This record gives sequence, C-alpha cells and structure tokens, in this order.
Amino acid sequence: MVILTEKTTISTLVSLAKPINLPASAKTVVKKKNALLIIPDSGKKILLFPTDSDTVVKISLELRSKGLSPLFFNEVGRITKGDLGVEILYTSGLCFAEEKCVWDGFFEEAAKFKNPDDIKKKFQGIDGVNSVSIEFVKL
Repeated sequence: MVILTEKTTISTLVSLAKPINLPASAKTVVKKKNALLIIPDSGKKILLFPTDSDTVVKISLELRSKGLSPLFFNEVGRITKGDLGVEILYTSGLCFAEEKCVWDGFFEEAAKFKNPDDIKKKFQGIDGVNSVSIEFVKL
C-alpha cells in the first residue's frame, strides 16, 4: 500500500462575486509577483500563469483550415526560440469546422518584441497564416 504524504495540488473554492485572493499556501509555492490570467471562450476554466513580468506579449495567428500542423509548430518554434530567443509562457490553438484555425502564444520578454512589424512579417511568412496580431498585455 502506498501512502501519500505530499500534496499534489493546492485548492480552494472562491466566490466570483468578489475579488479573488490566492491562499497564503499558494503564494509560498508560486514565488512570482504577477500572473497572466487567461479565460478561454468557453468560460469553463480560468488559467493563471505566474510571471515576474509586468508586460506579456500575445501573438495571435489566424490560419487557413488544417493550419495547426507539425510544420506550423516547427516554424513557430524557429521564430520564437531561434529568431527572437523567447520562451513560450502559454499557447492555445483551435480549429473551427474546417474553415479556419486560430493560435495564440503568450511570451514574457516584452523587450525582445521591439519591432512588432518585423515580427509580424516573420509569422506571416509561415505557410497557411492569414493574419497576425501582436498585443502587449500590461499590468
């Protein structure tokens, strides 16, 4: 018999009718000053990604149908890690009924996104990308 002595998660139930506060036990584990809050369109979950950044860069790509391919992800990795030298904080991708796909990527190192027009051109060069938007999400 295996007896678990360590906690695998910290959980708490909160009211959405008032501001949400993280429990003290979570703050001792996280050790970051800020968090990126993401709520997918379904509204069925809320995601928090701890970060020390005051600005997070969101890149949204709209692609033709079936655009979320291994080649697409290789190209995104080449641009983000190779050209820009940034790590992805969070990504999300979704295809809508064979019509189009959308990919969002969030990055912490806003200083590396000094030339948004140049970065847009890099992403627009990926086969299947219809449009690119870059948003600076600030605290």
